Amino acid sequence: MQDRIRDLGGSAPLLQSALRQFATVGFDGASLQRIAADAGLSKSSVLYHFGSKEALLDAALRPAVEELAQLVDEIVALSDDPSRQAFLVRFVDYLFEHRLAIAVIFNHGQALAGHAVVDRADALVRHLAVCLKPAGGGDHDTLRFGVALAGAAFMLVAADRWAPDHVPEDELRAGLVDVLGEFVLGRQAALPS
Repeated sequence: MQDRIRDLGGSAPLLQSALRQFATVGFDGASLQRIAADAGLSKSSVLYHFGSKEALLDAALRPAVEELAQLVDEIVALSDDPSRQAFLVRFVDYLFEHRLAIAVIFNHGQALAGHAVVDRADALVRHLAVCLKPAGGGDHDTLRFGVALAGAAFMLVAADRWAPDHVPEDELRAGLVDVLGEFVLGRQAALPS
């Protein structure tokens, strides 16, 4: 399948189109025809290169899930608070970079259970929640992490709908670092200067 994707001449616009559709209307509501047209391709070309909408979902989400796996590996080694605060800043940067994939995974993940890439993302997020939980932390801390992460995912794609004026990226980023720091670490995470 990788050879077919390479033959497409670069699949980034198609994968971005797919992520936009999946994030907006969900996997079931997304149409291969709309995804292909948005990317300037034919539906038959998309099917030739990916075989199915499920394969397109996998290819679109895979980079975000692979990077999440790297972040989880990184947090496992951290134990002191300053390192964990710095990790949260990197994590917010990750959320920004993969905002559409994160929206698909968190906002539509329940409906996508059983898709291998989504199941892997769910397992990684559960592991991340355990790693970020304070020593001796319990279910309440896991709940705080889930609320913070789901809220961050939502705000990354809906901030303009909820704010009276456009929220500049740097303000949104700083706000998410602060809120995640408060929710996850129980204190404000400082942005690097």
